[in-house]
This record gives sequence, C-alpha cells and structure tokens, in this order.
Amino acid sequence: MSTQDIASQQSRRQDQPVSTLIHEISLMVARLFNRQVKEMGLTRTQWQVLYLLYMNGEQTQTSIADSLMMAKPPLGKVVERLESAGWIARHQDTSDRRAKMVRLTDKIDPMLKSLEDLVGDIGRAATRGMSAKEAKEFYRLLKLVHANLLSEN
Repeated sequence: MSTQDIASQQSRRQDQPVSTLIHEISLMVARLFNRQVKEMGLTRTQWQVLYLLYMNGEQTQTSIADSLMMAKPPLGKVVERLESAGWIARHQDTSDRRAKMVRLTDKIDPMLKSLEDLVGDIGRAATRGMSAKEAKEFYRLLKLVHANLLSEN
C-alpha cells in the first residue's frame, strides 16, 4: 500500500460517522470489561446486573432487562447463575406476585471495591489525555447523546 493510499485511508477514518465511532468505542470498552471481569469469575452481563443493582438497589427482573436492553429469557439465565453463586437473591414482589425482585447479597461486598475500581480504570483510560474540564464536558456530551438516543428507542 502506497503512502498516498494510507493517507487517504486515514483521512476517511477520521471522518467516520458518529454511529460507527460509538459502536467501535462500545466494542473496545466491552473487550476491556470482559478481560477484567473474567479474572473475577464474571461475564460482562453478570457484572452489568450486579453494578445496576449496586447503583439502584433492589428492582424487578423486568426493570433490569429494560435497563440493560435485554430480552427477559436471557436475563433470567444470568440472574439464575448469579443467584446460584450467592451474589444475588430473588423473592416475590409483594405488590405484584408475578414479578420477581432482585437484590444483592452480602457475599458481593468484598467484590464491590474491585468493581468500582474497574469502572474508574476504564473511565480514566477513555479520558486519558483530556484535562479535567475536557473530561467533564465529554461526560456531559455523552449523557446528552444517551438521552437523545434513549428518546428514539
């Protein structure tokens, strides 16, 4: 490949659509998460369920599925594995007997610091080279993109 071809390819790459860039970033973050949580004996989806419960407290399986944009049957299998490991517990919702409530157990406590550290490490890796002001603005813009796309779904 000639130097001119490489320069042309790099120029096209710099002008890639926002959706492509977001998708690539998502894949890279997922790869980092998968590598790290595997060492903890978790999958990324299991970690997402645990982190969601940690951040928001007890909730229904349906609410978890909606938050993770997952279908209920695959989420049910993830929840079963987490329950078998003792990291979460389920019980009937007192206001809706059809619903199952999910909460963290005390067994997860020693792992929470590692999970928080992981989130921080990946955030720092993503914003490396940015000033604190730029990182704050980047986060604000990401939240805006998230809200915009959430309203489209």
